[in-house]
Amino acid sequence: NVWILSEVWVPDDRDACELEAMRGAGFETDEIVALAGVDRMTIPPGILKMLADSTEPLPRILEAEEAAAAYDGPEIDGGDIKETTFRLAMNQDGCTNEKLAEGLRAFIADTEKLEAAIRSKL
Repeated sequence: NVWILSEVWVPDDRDACELEAMRGAGFETDEIVALAGVDRMTIPPGILKMLADSTEPLPRILEAEEAAAAYDGPEIDGGDIKETTFRLAMNQDGCTNEKLAEGLRAFIADTEKLEAAIRSKL
């Protein structure tokens, strides 16, 4: 999970886009620490409390300027990627495609649980 997000983050931040890491992939504490620096991250309350209570330093791991400078990959469509080009590239990467689907399934399942809990309280 960390490697995939780190790889995705590099070209995105070069183009001043934000990367959001959602909990759907089931992050562990060490993975959350390794992703310190992404623009937004959904962290489970238990891990968030553990990090807040910790006295260990939590340095920023991912730095936008360093990532942009280190990136030497191709610029797709001159930096103005079309949806069709994006979809084709994503579908050609089996790991990315499966991790996205896994995250979406987990997010949907959690949303359905939350909705059921709210309905039961009404």
